[in-house]
Amino acid sequence: MKYRHEFRVRASGDTVWRFFERPLEVAQCMPGVETAEPLESEDDSYSVRATQKLGPMSTTFQAKVRITERVAGARIAFTATGKAVRGAVGNFRAQNAVTLTEAGGETCVSVEGEVALAGVLGTVGSAVINKHAAKVTAQFACNLEQALSAADAPGAAPRPGEAAVERH
Repeated sequence: MKYRHEFRVRASGDTVWRFFERPLEVAQCMPGVETAEPLESEDDSYSVRATQKLGPMSTTFQAKVRITERVAGARIAFTATGKAVRGAVGNFRAQNAVTLTEAGGETCVSVEGEVALAGVLGTVGSAVINKHAAKVTAQFACNLEQALSAADAPGAAPRPGEAAVERH
């Protein structure tokens, strides 16, 4: 299933890009992410554990996320493959691209991707998945705006980008 979502952030394209260059901080903005850590054996690859509710099913996924393309200030692409480790049985693979376009002191963030679900997860309809993706994107946008505001605040705490993300 293909999807496309857009949102605007009240920050310059350079500010948003600098944030996107810190994948562990980006992971903190994603709803449902419990842990994220770099894979030492592979550059630009991360192990991510997240819980999502798709329709009537709640599932915890263990995934490998790999950044596949970077165009400084404009675009970042990544793949994600994983499987359910709790809840509904299944696995997934996804390809995503995030494009940044600055306009009038704001940055338009466009997220395009394609996801394939297998197993019990594959029985969830595309309408349910698209609705969930829109909800996650909206929450991510809100979290991103808050993270960017906090990073720009005087006396802001050091950024946790070098450490693994853990949320409970």
